[in-house]
Formats: sequence, structure tokens, C-alpha cells
Amino acid sequence: MLTILYHPCLDRIGDRALLPELDAGGAAPLSRVEPAFAPPGRSGGEPLADEHLSRKPLRLLPAVDGGVRLELGDSSTVVVVHGKRLQSDAHVSAAQLRRGVVLELGHRVVLLLHASASRQDLITGTSVPGEERELIGDSDGLRQLLWEVRSVADIELPVLIRGETGSGKELVAHAIHQAGPRRGRPFVAINFSAIAPTLASAELFGTERASFSGAVQRKGYFEQAHGGTLFLDEIGDAPLDLQIALLRVLETGEVQRTGAQVRKVDARVIAATDADLEAKVASGMFRAPLLNRLSAYELSVPPLRERRDDIGRLLIRFFREELDRVGEMHRLAPPAPEDKPWLPASLVARLAEYDWPGNIRQLRNVVRQLVIGSRGRDRLEVTPAVERLLAAPSSAGAELPEDDSPARHAARSLTRPEPAAPAPPSGQIASAPASATHAASHPTRRSTADITEDELADALHASRWNRAEAAKRLGITRPSIYVLIDRYPRFRAAQDLTLEELTRCHRECEGDLGRMVERLEVSEEALARRVRDLGLGQGAVLARRDTDMPRRE
Repeated sequence: MLTILYHPCLDRIGDRALLPELDAGGAAPLSRVEPAFAPPGRSGGEPLADEHLSRKPLRLLPAVDGGVRLELGDSSTVVVVHGKRLQSDAHVSAAQLRRGVVLELGHRVVLLLHASASRQDLITGTSVPGEERELIGDSDGLRQLLWEVRSVADIELPVLIRGETGSGKELVAHAIHQAGPRRGRPFVAINFSAIAPTLASAELFGTERASFSGAVQRKGYFEQAHGGTLFLDEIGDAPLDLQIALLRVLETGEVQRTGAQVRKVDARVIAATDADLEAKVASGMFRAPLLNRLSAYELSVPPLRERRDDIGRLLIRFFREELDRVGEMHRLAPPAPEDKPWLPASLVARLAEYDWPGNIRQLRNVVRQLVIGSRGRDRLEVTPAVERLLAAPSSAGAELPEDDSPARHAARSLTRPEPAAPAPPSGQIASAPASATHAASHPTRRSTADITEDELADALHASRWNRAEAAKRLGITRPSIYVLIDRYPRFRAAQDLTLEELTRCHRECEGDLGRMVERLEVSEEALARRVRDLGLGQGAVLARRDTDMPRRE
């Protein structure tokens, strides 16, 4: 199959061309006039029809090892793979085909050559009504996920969502909520890594006035979600004593505010984690009965590198949103045939080849960086931060070198050597500082006395002022990060911000919490609470969900 990752006519992005000729042992042509590309699930379609591509076709042929051989033939179309122009025929292995090979054609069109499910599977729709706007894509992995979402949505069971950081677990939880009978009722999300262990019970179950010194009457998250859905993110970080209380609620449907009577509550629980809960059970950090209860049904969110054909769809969605934010939507207007597009095909190819350890959140951050760094410019500029990211080694599989051997059509290994170290598992566009890499490979705790002010600044910036994540990067405990922040006056907490500063920033950022975090350089979760407590409106909280930012302290 071929999927369009980029085309000067942006509406063509995501269109596909099935290649049944390869399955039948024949050759599939690729040129300006063939094959026909159509949106997933539709028949017919149109050719690429870009005049910078030759009418004389390239040819794709099946190889004996299950891969594909690419023959240039008499075509004058320029084919670029991994930044290098192909000068002769090349071979794509079966493993590379499963990963997906990015082909840049004529410096104008980017295609992904990849293996996919059967034709019938692709034609059969599996989307959840109303959720396509949030769960963007049409890859096999996402289709399977949407099918499972639809299947479990109306069954009153707890669901455990597993997936890497930034892969969209909260969006999946919201999709389950919207597809089920509880749509229209509250959807309440809580992130355990953002709650102090001493406050977790009060946050979940609520408090009664005067139940302890300074206590006020307040509903907990379970009661707030009554009739709807409670989403427990980062469930692996829940304190052990709270896990017992959670298990009791799941078994009895009863909660008890601090200082009050037991009361019934009706909230469907969906939990999510990127942690190895089985390993936590083995080490005594997570209770097996709670894991068994939460995992009545499990969903797995595929990482972005396993749904590479969705990258073009996600890219154009994010570019449209970010350009609209800065008032430059005209950048994406169709260029004249003789003009170069504002978004270069070569950059799209590089983005599609990257493995995205931070997944969709990282991709969105990169698009925002590109848009802001190119404001007012005639051409899109790749900022130094993005350049560093894309220059980092990845597990990109198939490099297609020139074939100048006599055995021109023989199968040959095109796999890149494995990198010395994997790309840092960060959701940010900047590569992790040296200290973070050291901490990841050496679990021994560091002393706060060894950490400089600049090193702390790098870690906070790379983790978007998520203190728990910054502590992990630095190889220190979470309490130690607060000691360091208090040591250096340049760092602030959300509670240190004045009302005037918060109000002005909220107005200038139009309530977008992500932009406010970048400007004020404080914790997202704490900033959201300040905004809510000061009555500045719900815009920032909604913006957080739209940008799929981490909900952490």
C-alpha cells in the first residue's frame, strides 16, 4: 500500500493506493498518472497529478523475501529516501515494509510504502461516531483501537488503558465515555502523579467541613463524576494505602468523605498508565487485586511509530490549528505550479522518518515550535531545537542506497546499524540534557549539591515544568526537586504569580493553558488550579485537553 503523507493539495493527505498487483506477483506502476489514490474505505480515486512527477512510471515489484523491489526504469522522477537521491534500483525488506519506507517524489510529494491489513479490513469502517475529530488517523492500529472502544463503551466494566507517554490515553478514555450511555454526563480526570500522597484521599473522596483543621465541605472526584466517568491517569503512581480504598469503591460503589457517612456513587472508572504494573506488583508497589479489578478489559494505544501512515494526517491537523492561532492560515494555501510550498516536502519526510518517543504530544510540540519560529517568514524555518531533535539517532530502518552492483535486482540488506543509544523518551522537542541521559542509564540517586542552576533549568524546561518528570531526568527524588527550586530565586511556583500577571497572561494567551505554561514557566496542573480558583474561566482547562498536554504537578 502507498499512503500520501504530503501533497501540495492538502486535501489529498491520507489518501491511499492499494497495490493488489504485488500480491498477485506482478508490478505496480508509480507515476504522475497512476495509481489512483482515494480516502480510506472509498473506491475510485485520482492519481497524484503533480507536474513535477514524470508520466513514465517507477515500478514496484514483489521480492522473494516478502519485500519490494523499486525499479527506476526510464522515469525522470526524483526519488529521495533519508535525504539521499536514489541513483539506481533498490530493495525494501519485509521488515522495512512493516515499519514503512518514506519516499519523497519530485521534491513535492511524500508517500509511505508500507504493509497493511487485508483489503476487506480496510474497507470496513470501525470509527466511533463523533470521535474522529479527537482520535485522528486511519492506520490499522487506530482502527483496531476504535473497534475496541466501540465494543466496550456500553458495557459497565472498568477499563485499563495502556500506552506510552503522549500517545493519547486520555483521548481514548474520553472516546469510551462519548460512545457509551454516559455521554452528556460528567467526565472527570485526575492524574495521580500530580497529587501529593497526603491529599490523595481527600481529593478522591472529598471532605466535610471541620473534619480536620481548616477543612471545608468539598465533593471528591468520585462524587463529581457521579453518573459519568472518572478517569484515573497514571494509576501506577497511586499511593499504596489509597489503592486499598480504590479497590473498596470499585467493589461496593461506596465512598466516604473525611468526617462523613458512607454514600453510594455511580461512576464508571477508566484507568491509564505507561508503567509496567505487573513489575510494580512483583516489587510490592502495586496491589494485585486492584490491578485485576481495573483490568476487567484492557486497551493498548499504539505508539506513533507503529502508525506511521497517520503522521501526515496529524501533521496537517496540527499545522492548521497552530497557523490559525497565529493568524497565518494563508501559509497552507495551494501554491502555484512554479512555486514551492510553504511546508517543504523534505521536512515532512524527515518528520515521518522520526520515531517520536514522545508520540503525538511531541509531534504537536514540534509543529508549534516550527510555526512560532517561522512567523512572518516566506518559508518555513527549521528551528535549532527541531534540527537537534531530527538529527538524533533513531531506529529508522530502511535506507535505500545506490545499487551499482552487477546483480542489480538481487535482494540486499538495507537496514541501518542500530544506534549506540535510543532517542530520549521525552515528549518535548528539545533533546534531553546530558544529566537526564546519565540519570536514565544510572538509577543511582544524585545529590542536590551536585546539580547546578542551569542543569535544573534545562530539566524543568525539557519536562515543561513538570516537577516529577524533571526529578526523574535529574536522577533525584521528587521532594529534592522542591529543595532545588527553593534554592534558586529565578524559579517560581504557580502560587507565587500575582493576580495581575495571571489575568494579563490569560487574556493575551486567549485562555490557552499550554501557551500560558510556556510563558510563565510553572507547573501545568498547579497553573490550572490557580486559573480555576481565581475564576478566570474554563478556557485554559479546555485548551489543556485540546493540546493533549500531561496533567501533572
